[in-house]
Amino acid sequence: MTTLTMPAAPKFRRSKFGLETNTGLFESPFVKTVQRQEFDGARWVLNATLPAMTRPQFAPWQAFLLQLRGRASSFYGFDPDARVPRGPATGTPLVKGGSQTGTSLAIDGCPANVTNWMLAGDYFGVNGELHMLTQNASTNGSGEATLAFAPKLRNSPADNAPLAVTNPTCTMILVDDQQAVWEADQNGIYQEVTFSAMEVFP
Repeated sequence: MTTLTMPAAPKFRRSKFGLETNTGLFESPFVKTVQRQEFDGARWVLNATLPAMTRPQFAPWQAFLLQLRGRASSFYGFDPDARVPRGPATGTPLVKGGSQTGTSLAIDGCPANVTNWMLAGDYFGVNGELHMLTQNASTNGSGEATLAFAPKLRNSPADNAPLAVTNPTCTMILVDDQQAVWEADQNGIYQEVTFSAMEVFP
């Protein structure tokens, strides 16, 4: 199925975007010791509120929500307040070596000797996954850097796979089949609409 792109305007009036981790906890009923375990499956979640709109303004959003057909189709989701990195993030960053896993990634193709090439809190995309840096990343004399980020890689990206450092996205679906609902007043002004979505992956 085709992954849809959200309308560019009007922008969200407010939004919540973040990472839903997947952990387990067992507390002993006898001595109250606690065992904790982190599992795979951390995912990005989005809750977005659109402003009140006229019908011509709202029509593209109506069409978008209907095209999703509840949870049947997906769309490109993102943090609307962090579309571009705060660090320069110049060059053509590529994955340096295959079979990388976990929460760090060696890359190359960047300018040499750039301090804080990307900053903690900047997003990047690779292999169809969205990640946020948890530490500042600087490049060495060969234009190489090691990125520390969350969540961990779900799949190992191929050697020389490109990184998206501007407008990175993840694939999301609506959380249920009741998201495409709207309300208008007697003047034909559509009231604020809020929809919720979550990242989905194979």
